[in-house]
Amino acid sequence: MNYFPLGATLLIKAPKIAEKTEGGILKSDAMIKEERMSWDGTVDVIAAGPDCRHISAGMKVLLQTSAIMHPVLVEGQELLQVEEYSVLGYYL
Repeated sequence: MNYFPLGATLLIKAPKIAEKTEGGILKSDAMIKEERMSWDGTVDVIAAGPDCRHISAGMKVLLQTSAIMHPVLVEGQELLQVEEYSVLGYYL
């Protein structure tokens, strides 16, 4: 991959959000985006910026619910960029 985040930012895989409700109704783009932005869970770190002290590429981390995620399209993959301070912890 030829993309490297700057500062204390992390590049993560976008969490998978269901495109349909349990009843089978398609969700609007706004609903999917809202769910993704307020999602709380484990994600894989693809790359870490040079100023990241505690997190590095390849780690699994737990994000806080208020994490601000910026969508980035890298080599046809939809990824998200977040600040390191949005991480609550990591898994060994």
